[in-house]
Amino acid sequence: MKWLKNITVYFFTGINVASILVLWLACAVTYLPPASYPRLTLLPLMFPIIALVNLAFVIFWLIFKIKRVWLPLAGMAVCYSFLWDYCPLNFSKDLAEGDSCLSLLSYNTRGFGGKEARDDEGNNAVANLIYFSDADIICLQESSGGGASLTTILNNMEELGYHNYHHNGVVLLSRLPILEADTLSYPTRTNGGIYAKLLDGQDTILIINNHFESNHLSEIVKDDYRDALENHARNAYEQHIRDTLRRELSPMVNLLSIAAPLRAAQADTIQHFIEQWLPRPVIVMGDFNDTPVSYTLRKVSKGLTNAYSQSGTGTGFTFHDRGFPVRIDHILFSGDHWESHSTHVDKSLKYSDHYPILTKLTRK
Repeated sequence: MKWLKNITVYFFTGINVASILVLWLACAVTYLPPASYPRLTLLPLMFPIIALVNLAFVIFWLIFKIKRVWLPLAGMAVCYSFLWDYCPLNFSKDLAEGDSCLSLLSYNTRGFGGKEARDDEGNNAVANLIYFSDADIICLQESSGGGASLTTILNNMEELGYHNYHHNGVVLLSRLPILEADTLSYPTRTNGGIYAKLLDGQDTILIINNHFESNHLSEIVKDDYRDALENHARNAYEQHIRDTLRRELSPMVNLLSIAAPLRAAQADTIQHFIEQWLPRPVIVMGDFNDTPVSYTLRKVSKGLTNAYSQSGTGTGFTFHDRGFPVRIDHILFSGDHWESHSTHVDKSLKYSDHYPILTKLTRK
């Protein structure tokens, strides 16, 4: 039966090699312009699944043929930085006593959580989180209408010592004085971004609050996706189920393929804008609508440090709509000026389909 064992080993080796090549391709695709390869650039969305397959092969080879364990390990080592960005494993770094820090909060409020976020007295839980966050700089997206009055929140924050600038639901709140602020000019259907220059002692900080192009996945499309996956999981062996899966996923793939090139153009614009300001201090926050392994993040992160990669732990999903857990809200900053501490996702409220992401920056 030795021949059967050898055939089995070669069979699974071939599958493992294929999974490694797909993993590498998912990383390489982040360097391709989505406008030229709109569907191929969706492959990084499968990155965590492909990575888990390779991790499963590590366990498999440890049990059945330890001499082959180097194969998935070597494959993952090549794209180590992508794996770390997606799921970093940082140890907690406490701030030194006496260190001053700049605390940041980014949150897509989804209309301040809607009416469900109000209590019997009319108080809004999402607004309360903002009031009591004690963050120095707060960037909000989708902050108009819904569960609370933006005007009321801005007035209350002014009483707490915050300056503000906002446009089309994208809001900046800052304890630091705002020297200049304006909208960001890039092509978009419904989203947008703003920037401001903040006075911090002798320095001027460029702060950018982005809400990159949404995928515009309706609840109907999402429900069809979930139902298709559930049916496929139960009856994957049936041909008509596989045909149904392809048919029902097609609208979602089309919407994703339309949004990806728009986000890429927006990312190119922002990256050029940042380059004009560097090496002076920069902070970029917001809802990027793209995961850590994407063209958008790679482009905008050029020359900057990702706060979650530096001081976060785990996958840190910020978007939690049922069936779509991903981290699409990000905080980037000038690594030459600051170091991040205690970056985390606050999962205490679920009224929005996003969780807020927070970090603390200390001067180097």
